[in-house]
This record gives sequence, structure tokens and C-alpha cells, in this order.
Amino acid sequence: MSCSNLFHEQTARQRIASLVDPGSFTEFLPPPARVMSPYLPQLDIPVSFDDGIVIGRAKLGGTPLYLAAQVGQFVGGAVGEVHGAKLTGIIKASARDSIPCVFIAESGGVRLHEGSSGEIAISEAMRAVFECRAKRVPTIAVIGADIGAYGGMGILSTCCDFRIMTEHGRLGISGPIVIEKWMGKQAYDSSNRALVWKTSGGKTKFLLGDADLLADDDAASVGAAIKKLLSKSAPLTIKSVKARQQELEKRLKTFGKTTDPDAIWKVLGIKNVAEASLATATEFTALAKRK
Repeated sequence: MSCSNLFHEQTARQRIASLVDPGSFTEFLPPPARVMSPYLPQLDIPVSFDDGIVIGRAKLGGTPLYLAAQVGQFVGGAVGEVHGAKLTGIIKASARDSIPCVFIAESGGVRLHEGSSGEIAISEAMRAVFECRAKRVPTIAVIGADIGAYGGMGILSTCCDFRIMTEHGRLGISGPIVIEKWMGKQAYDSSNRALVWKTSGGKTKFLLGDADLLADDDAASVGAAIKKLLSKSAPLTIKSVKARQQELEKRLKTFGKTTDPDAIWKVLGIKNVAEASLATATEFTALAKRK
């Protein structure tokens, strides 16, 4: 199978292989283990022998880390019981061994076919992330695929210490179709790709501070961004939570009635929106004026 150089076009296993030190990745519960959803066959829905997520241990620049990468090609990377258990297990292993955890997200959220099992799985994964953070073990979410990280996976990503995005990545609670359904097409047209990416894409999330680093759409850039964060953690305290809440209240006050993403970019220091839209991650980072 040929491997694209573009990070957003790669499969989960290709992303891992292109990021980590050659030959260092060991997959846990690989497809031959046949650990898969017990619910999908009951609904006559095809299964995947890894249940849509790849987990394991590897090294990046010689530094050990645990990895999870979602398979967007299988039910949109949605989280079910087994998928979530694998994700929770790898994060808990990070907390146990004090080894950083990198999570490559590509999911629309919970697998509706599995109902509350998926919701519980995500809540358990969140608890595992907070175990890591309490021990100052770095947790890093990488969001660089077109499916993005929405729903429960959007929440889980924001629970991590850090988020790395590319301009192809998207982050949010509700996906574009859901927003359109509840707000109406006149308010948000989910078929308008420029609007969708400008609203929830990596560049806007970086400007707003929801993404800590913006990387180019290739494994070398994403890997370099991960290396910058592997030895860092973001303390989770009452003070930091209150500060974040104040930031969000200020954002709502400033942009609560704004419907044009370009207007947000201009307020946040991007003078030439058209030029910045075509800029590389490095160029865009230089243009951004984040506090």
C-alpha cells in the first residue's frame, strides 16, 4: 500500500509509522487478536478487527510514548465499547508508567449503534486523561484529519494537556451537519467547506488558543510539534480552570454574535485574510498575534 506524504490522507497505521522511530512501534490488540464490537454484528453492520483504533507503544526521537490513532475509515472513527476500552487502556498505561501519551484523533464522536456504551467509554477515557494530568504525565491530542474531532472526542481532546492541529483538522462539540440541523441552513451551511474549515479548522482554533501548536500537513512537521511537548505538562488546578473560563466568557462577549469567521480572524490580528488562508503553518504562526 502506497503512503501519501500528506498527513490527512494517511491511514491510522501509516500516520503512526511515519511519525515514530523506525521499527519502534509495537501494536497492542492488533487485528489478529480479533477484539471487536459485539454489538455491530447484531445490527448486521460490518465489523473491524481492530474496532477502528490502533494502540501501542513506540519511540519518537528516542523518547518512549504510548500511542492511539483512530481509523476514520471505519464508521467515521466513532467510539464504541471496545474502541473506547482500548483508548482508555492506553491512556491508563501512560499514567501507570509515567510515559507520555499521544492521541491521533479522527472521530465524529460516539458510535450511536452502541448507545450508552460509547458514552461511558468516552467518560472513562476522560478520567484516564485526568489521571495522567494529576501525575504530570503529558497527554497530547493530534487533530489533522478531515473528519476532525467532534462530540465526545472533541471534549476528550480538550481535556488533554495540549492540542496540535493542522489546517485540515477540525475541532468542535457539534459537527457541521448537526449545527445546520439546529440553526438552519441560512445560519450555517454545512456544504460550504470554506465556512466549515474557517469556523472549526486548525488555523482558527490556533488563533483562539484552542490549539497549542499549528503544524503543516506532513508527518515531519507533526512529529516536530509533538517533540516540543513531550517533556511538558499543563497543570490542572482551580486557578487554571477559572482562568480558562474567563477566557471563554471574554470570547463569547467578543464573538457571540459574529457569523463571519473572517471577521474573527481580523479581530485576532490577521490583516490579510485571503493571504493567511493560503499560508503554511509556519507562515500563519508568524502572522498570528496570540496573547
